[in-house]
Amino acid sequence: MFQTLERKIVPNWERLKSLVEYHRSQGKVIGLTNGCFDILHVGHIHYLLEAKNYADILIVALNSDESVRRLKGPTRPILPWEARATILASLFFVDYVTIFDEDTPLDLIEYIKPDIYFKGGDYDIEEIPEYDLMMRLGGKAISLTYVQGYSTTSIIQRILELYSSKIK
Repeated sequence: MFQTLERKIVPNWERLKSLVEYHRSQGKVIGLTNGCFDILHVGHIHYLLEAKNYADILIVALNSDESVRRLKGPTRPILPWEARATILASLFFVDYVTIFDEDTPLDLIEYIKPDIYFKGGDYDIEEIPEYDLMMRLGGKAISLTYVQGYSTTSIIQRILELYSSKIK
């Protein structure tokens, strides 16, 4: 049964933790991933679908607008967090979307204690800070397949190249 978009967007961590505890009591495997997801593209879709293969419940932790600015620069994000969250929540394979203000989701991981943490294959899983925390919590950290040729930055750059001379 599909949830409404509003029910899938859970910025309140206490409510999210209650949902996680409920699903865990039902024997469900809880997976968490995170990112900016500024312009959703095919690389994101493959990554999230692959993550869902490992988890019954897939939570996407979205970097807040301020966090994205710190990580990507003052011109980002392109879309505000509410729009990014709505787009992610519209995907049938994403169960919940939450938001965090830090540069990494370490506080969120510590708080909800997912069974599995997913990171894109463009990262060495054992070198990310989330890996050590997940090992300490008794969970898993999985590096997912990286889809070459797709990144939000490269998409933005391509748009600028194609249209910068046409904008008046």
